[in-house]
Amino acid sequence: MISKYFFNRAGREEKEVRFELKTHGSKRDDGPVILVVNACASRDLHDHVVGVCFVAQDMTVHKLVMDKFTRVEGDYKAIVHNPNPLIPPIFGADQFGWCSEWNAAMTKLTGWHRDEVIDKMLLGEVFDSSNASCLLKNKDAFVRLCIIINSALAGDEAEKAPFGFFDRNGKHIECLLSVNRKVNADGVVTGVFCFIHVPSDELQHALHVQQASDQTAVRRLKAFSYMRHAINKPLSGMLYSRQAIKSTGLNEEQMRQVHVADSCHRQLNKILSDLDQDNITDK
Repeated sequence: MISKYFFNRAGREEKEVRFELKTHGSKRDDGPVILVVNACASRDLHDHVVGVCFVAQDMTVHKLVMDKFTRVEGDYKAIVHNPNPLIPPIFGADQFGWCSEWNAAMTKLTGWHRDEVIDKMLLGEVFDSSNASCLLKNKDAFVRLCIIINSALAGDEAEKAPFGFFDRNGKHIECLLSVNRKVNADGVVTGVFCFIHVPSDELQHALHVQQASDQTAVRRLKAFSYMRHAINKPLSGMLYSRQAIKSTGLNEEQMRQVHVADSCHRQLNKILSDLDQDNITDK
């Protein structure tokens, strides 16, 4: 039994009591009924107590809902704030943009503790291109983050988006960002949840190797294009010269040499067109 005291408008003390009643009959298996009872004394004109009035309110459903909410909230906190490495970095904001969530994995990733970012503006104080906890590379990166979060608040489902920021020690973190909106039981948007997916060290190394390979391929392609252009220019000049001398009265042997040169020209053009740049290696 739980009881508490309060005063009514006349200054008289009233008592509120919460207790459980055992159910019987067909409702025996439904569990106890939870009642909250207010008791107050009835007085006459001379302020003498002439009776007691009780008003009860059935709080069974409310208590069950609150217990379920407490269990769900406890499970949520146990999962989100679990230091297990399988839990990804998670942060969030309410519908007004204030940072409302920052789990242990996020602290480990950024170096910023929960109490240093909670209740700060997520966009502008926690993440920004200047004067923020987690700095972004430039203003464009900040604008992209704003678009992603606002799109989630509007109900647009977005794929994992590339995301990068500097941690507390100035190290740049490259990752993927997933943003999902939070809604209450009535379907009203109450904020966003943001999940960060950080590639493993092996995957990051593979990505760097792939990036370096792509850059090397681009350099080779530029070098090959320059080489092809440099070869084509004199070949075009030679073609023009041969076309010019064909009308100068060449004998049979000379014309045969010109035709051989034309055939070589066509062969060179075919080689340059079909040459696979991946087979070109630096000697």
